[in-house]
Amino acid sequence: MPHLHTQPHGHDVTISAWILRRFPSDSSRGWQWKALVHKHRKMNLWIQPGGHVEHTENPWQALVHELHEETGYHIDQLSVLQPWNRLPDGVHDLMHPTPVLLNTHSPYPGHFHSDIVMAMVADGDPAEKPRPGESLELQWVSPDEFAALPGAEPDAVMIMTMIVERVADSWIPIRATDWSLEDAPTEAMTNRTVAEATAPDPLDERETEGWRTAQ
Repeated sequence: MPHLHTQPHGHDVTISAWILRRFPSDSSRGWQWKALVHKHRKMNLWIQPGGHVEHTENPWQALVHELHEETGYHIDQLSVLQPWNRLPDGVHDLMHPTPVLLNTHSPYPGHFHSDIVMAMVADGDPAEKPRPGESLELQWVSPDEFAALPGAEPDAVMIMTMIVERVADSWIPIRATDWSLEDAPTEAMTNRTVAEATAPDPLDERETEGWRTAQ
C-alpha cells in the first residue's frame, strides 16, 4: 500500500514476521531452522514479509493480511514464538502477540518506518501462492545462506540470525489463531463524547495554539 505519512520526516508504523521452518540437515540434531525471505519488488532487497499498519486496522490484523498476500500462508498454518504464555484479553484491551523486537529505519530519504517484528513458525508450505502483484521471488534460507545471498539487507541478516540463535529454540510456539482478529472490545475506557475526547486541552498551550491556528 502507499505510504501513509508523506510529509518530511514522516513515520509510518509497519509490522513484519520472520517465518521459520525446520529443514533436514547434516547437523547433530538432523535439522536446521530456515526463514522465508522475499525480494522486495520496489527496494530490490531480500527481507522478511510484512507491510504497513493501515489507519483502519490494528497491527495483528495488518500482519495477518500482509502474510497472506505476500506469502500465501493462512493464519491457521502458523504459530507465534512468545516469551511467555498468552495473556487473556482484558475488559478494554485486546491482547496481541509480543514482538521479538522493534526498529526504525528509512526506506528512502526523509521517510521512516517503525517496524514491529514478530517471530513465527510454519510446519509446511503456504496454502496459496502470493497475491498477484506481490513478489514471486521467495526463498527459505539459513542464516549463513541469507548472509551469502546477493541483495540481502544486512540488518535483516543480523536480526534473522539473532532469532534463530536466541529465540527459535527457547520461546514458546503458540497457535496464531489464539489471538483474535476482532477490534478492541466495544466498551470504551471512558464515557467521553468524540467532541470531548478531541477538544484541545486548555492547560496545554501546544494544543490550544494549534487548535486556534487550525481555525
